[in-house]
Amino acid sequence: MRPKIFKPFWSLLTVIVLVSLACQGGSPAVEPVTPVNPTNDTPTNESGDLSSGSRANLISATVQIFGLFNRNGELVPGYVGSGTLINSTGMILTNSHVASPAAYGMPDREPDALAVALIVSEDKPAVPSYLANVLAVDGFLDLAVIQITSTINGAAISPSSLNLPYVELGNSDNVRVGDNLNIFGFPSIGGNTITYTKGTVSGFSSENPIGDRAWIKTDATISGGNSGGLAANNSGQIIGVPTIAASGADIDEITDCRQIQDTNGDGVVDQNDSCIPIGGFLNGIRPVNLAMPLIQAAQAGRQYTSPYTQGSNVAIQPGSGNESLTDFVWLDTSPSTSQKCEWADSTVSSYPDSSLCIASGFTYSGMTDGQLIVEHWYKDGQKVAEYSYPWEAGANGLFGTYLPNEGNPIPAGSYYVELYTGEQLTFLGTSSQVVVGSGSSGNNQQQPPQPSSDTVTVQGVVYDASTNNPISGAYVFVLKSGTTYEQWADTNFSDSYLAAYLQTGASGEYKITGIPRDTQFTLVFSAQGYYDAFADNLVVGANDPAVNELNVGLNK
Repeated sequence: MRPKIFKPFWSLLTVIVLVSLACQGGSPAVEPVTPVNPTNDTPTNESGDLSSGSRANLISATVQIFGLFNRNGELVPGYVGSGTLINSTGMILTNSHVASPAAYGMPDREPDALAVALIVSEDKPAVPSYLANVLAVDGFLDLAVIQITSTINGAAISPSSLNLPYVELGNSDNVRVGDNLNIFGFPSIGGNTITYTKGTVSGFSSENPIGDRAWIKTDATISGGNSGGLAANNSGQIIGVPTIAASGADIDEITDCRQIQDTNGDGVVDQNDSCIPIGGFLNGIRPVNLAMPLIQAAQAGRQYTSPYTQGSNVAIQPGSGNESLTDFVWLDTSPSTSQKCEWADSTVSSYPDSSLCIASGFTYSGMTDGQLIVEHWYKDGQKVAEYSYPWEAGANGLFGTYLPNEGNPIPAGSYYVELYTGEQLTFLGTSSQVVVGSGSSGNNQQQPPQPSSDTVTVQGVVYDASTNNPISGAYVFVLKSGTTYEQWADTNFSDSYLAAYLQTGASGEYKITGIPRDTQFTLVFSAQGYYDAFADNLVVGANDPAVNELNVGLNK
């Protein structure tokens, strides 16, 4: 049966509109493109910056990598990452979990092919142009080298004929604290332009058995899609690879690493996503010197064997269905350091503005080791973090979880946390609100629970309107209040107008939580090869249900 387009909800519901946009619909390019040609010019006026010519070369040499999966005889994107061309013949340095998730411990996410997209203009999305093969991979280091082998439509090419822009290899052992860093990559999933951020080297971290300088820490902004991309010095040389699975600051102390981001683009955060640290620092860079054995093996045509041991992932188990989380409290985190969040047995009702993390404790029962747990953290009513991990604390007892800030004080505001289980995000419980800052010193009184009736959930299926088949990997965008679809299009679909976004799962399903009532917003539904569908100026009324279904059919 054809699914219904709408179930009745929302006080103001505009008609879903179909539009045709070159950057959203249609098929990927099937021919190779000519990369941006950098110009030789003088350095910028700002001392210590890259020259604009060096920036242009680094931009041209940064590529977007798509993991492609065979769906009914057609290769479709399943996830995306970044990479760096390191020679003119199409050799690319990236992350293992981008090039070969199986080597990283995720065999179910191994793609059927890898697509490489090149930048033709820095204000336009990268264009899929080539296919590539893996030459060397190290799952422990999360590094890989891949080689362009054919055009996007499978026509064989000679690598020596490519003459692509590339980045010279630097020496990461020469990097010092305070040095400038330049980060290039594609931090958002799907159809985005390249992003350039600047920062400095804030320190180094060791990891057993690698030793010192296992990680370069930076204050530059790095998010998931940047993974595998380019970290360059001011001489225009690559000195590291932004890598989202970082370790702690002390030898033998591994940071709490959880699946907190939809890195594979399937619409849910689960065990199939790449692990991201939630303690210590998030912005970790693998030094390029650690990649040299892989690069040398790839250049020589030798088999590369990692000298390190890659651990296995914990399998996710179904829950009992009788889970219970009760008696939420806020814990005293004054014993914390910049490297680790710790707490005392005493409880607090507020945190001082010097707090490096906040922690919530609760009593639990009916839990199953290995079941998926998802945490949603909110600040002033807006979700600021989402963590997921397999439960490992047994069936019954006391548990504490925390929100870090990369070793820096938690921003002032009002916080609470919600916990869910399973891929369907079954609600388990929520904490009370707690205030950080504003002169708070902490005490032993607990605040009343935070009501959750001021937000709603929207869920449903995105499907092909002509065949009624679900569309996997379709995008669902939530635009900020007051922004219409046309206004967003006029900005070339700038990320600054996005409140949230996700991709549909294998059955076309999606789920958006935390939508505030009595606030206008716009929903956009988009999939490769289909016209966009959108609804402007939606408002969830005070009397509307907490969970609403919205199924949307897209037309080609």
